[in-house]
Amino acid sequence: MKLNINTLILSFIASGVMGVGVSYGNFYLFHLILILLCFVWFFKLKNQSYKLSFKIFTNKYIRLFIIILSWYVLSLLWTPSLELGLKYIFYLFCGISMIISIVYLSKNLFELNNILRVISIFIIIEMIIALLESFTGFRMPISSYSQLATYFGKDPINFSDFDNIYFLSKISPPTGFHWNTNDLAVCMAISLPFFLCSKNSLIKLCGPFLITLIVIMTASRAVFIGLISIFFLYLILIKKKIGTLFLASIVLFIFIFGVSFLQESENPRINELANSLEAATLYLTGEIDLSGSLQWRRELTENGLLAFKKTYGLGLGAGGSVANQERIGPVAGRFTSMHNFWIEILVEGGLITALLLSFLITSMIYNLFIISKRSIDGDLKYYSESLFLSLCGFIPSAIASSSTIYFFPMWIIFGFSISVICLSKKN
Repeated sequence: MKLNINTLILSFIASGVMGVGVSYGNFYLFHLILILLCFVWFFKLKNQSYKLSFKIFTNKYIRLFIIILSWYVLSLLWTPSLELGLKYIFYLFCGISMIISIVYLSKNLFELNNILRVISIFIIIEMIIALLESFTGFRMPISSYSQLATYFGKDPINFSDFDNIYFLSKISPPTGFHWNTNDLAVCMAISLPFFLCSKNSLIKLCGPFLITLIVIMTASRAVFIGLISIFFLYLILIKKKIGTLFLASIVLFIFIFGVSFLQESENPRINELANSLEAATLYLTGEIDLSGSLQWRRELTENGLLAFKKTYGLGLGAGGSVANQERIGPVAGRFTSMHNFWIEILVEGGLITALLLSFLITSMIYNLFIISKRSIDGDLKYYSESLFLSLCGFIPSAIASSSTIYFFPMWIIFGFSISVICLSKKN
């Protein structure tokens, strides 16, 4: 039974990486394995005469996540939409189930290595898919750009009308295992440090280059800032190569400065390239706002915060931000999700949830950084460095997605971080 549970948990984690990439309608492979996992746990509990073990819940991080879930359940008493509230709680349940599954399985470094091995396989597959989508005619069937999505119970959404400068150049934006480009970009950002901190020189060079290329192809501003943050922290805090960072900054400055001169080139191809690079730079810095992307994000945030103020810090409750926006009317005729995870947490969960989650993430980042400096175990040092950078990069990157509450890679990173902190204490 133990082997079956462990294998099932590994499959559960893998299905979390794939997410919507293997699904029909709103039912994912993830959901199927979660149901199977619940049945296996039920029969195991039955064989133990229904004697529950609460050992895993003694972990302070898991306790805090359970408290957050309990608060959202309580918020059903005042949420403006019970249906959306229950859906939001289901999302939280799925995410916390992922965390508990990873922590349960990670009893030692051998198991943790197995988890990373499985995740790495699917991340590399997703990178290959994303590159094919970017530079060839290949397209994942379950993608917002794929006409085949209708055969999988989904309606293709044309994201090309907003927030994507590359569509105007007829370059195909990638989605990978995810439904849209921003979710793929966030997944790539939190995966970057595991390549960057690798001891293998080939992985260390190729991984970051390909991930950066994929993120550029998604044209996600927030995630691009997240990547810069990761590279910056890596050179300053992990490698302590301030000189390298200074040199890279000079090279980047010269490159950007040089582009302005190339715009006047008599060679039409060089001229076109230079203007395209300038347009991309202005887009990523927010000076060009295609289809009002920044404007409607700002409007969504303002509507949410205005509603939050009326709750005196209590929050609108689970699913409340979407319900509130539906009542007002979709922004730009189509947007109701907050499109800023951190504001969403504050608006729906209130000050209590915002403070708890801030403490959770800050504590994990701090502990992982300390482990990265003090650990003499090679594996723990690698994991702590990578996860420290992942969480730091995730903070700005999370703004890109419409919401990350149902974004499984985030929950995987949380579970992985807690596991490393626990194993470090054991060692």
